Amino acid sequence: LVARNGAGKTTLMKMLMGEEGLDTGSVVYRNDLKIGFLEQNPPLDENANVVDQVFRSAGHLTSAIRNYEIAIASHDKKLLEEATDEMDKLNAWDYEARVKQILSELRIDCHDQKINQLSGGQRKRVALANVLINEPDILFLDEPTNHLDLEMTEWLESYLLQSGITLLMVSHDRYFLDRVCSTTLEIDDQKVF
Repeated sequence: LVARNGAGKTTLMKMLMGEEGLDTGSVVYRNDLKIGFLEQNPPLDENANVVDQVFRSAGHLTSAIRNYEIAIASHDKKLLEEATDEMDKLNAWDYEARVKQILSELRIDCHDQKINQLSGGQRKRVALANVLINEPDILFLDEPTNHLDLEMTEWLESYLLQSGITLLMVSHDRYFLDRVCSTTLEIDDQKVF
């Protein structure tokens, strides 16, 4: 999605995410669709450390893992069966390994470092990890390459090309758009071309 600054790209994405009101109509997704959104300037908890921030982004997964651990400790077969079903449904069995793999691939090594001590590029990579770890079906990216160096931009390009995730992306990085996207939409004078 390309347009001049101020044309409404980010607003359109927020409308599709349900974070911005619509003048008319509605946006409807199927029930089991997982949606991820990487904001241009992602909100992060300044006092959290990197690992806490990443795990916080997957509340439903960490909740399912916690419920499974409680069910094991309780020796309640019915509770364990329900918790196991939830773990299966969320594909949560290898969650911790996925977290560590993505953090490693994004070169986020200092897991105990506070968010407020990170550079702009490190913060963007933590936010990117938050989104990618949850394996969304549709991914909205608002200026994903801002604050990323060339190596990380190339990694993201490769990841997106291999992932099969449906994307809607706003970017001024034409090379990145040309390599990753199959269709480009342009907003001009409140119309989409």
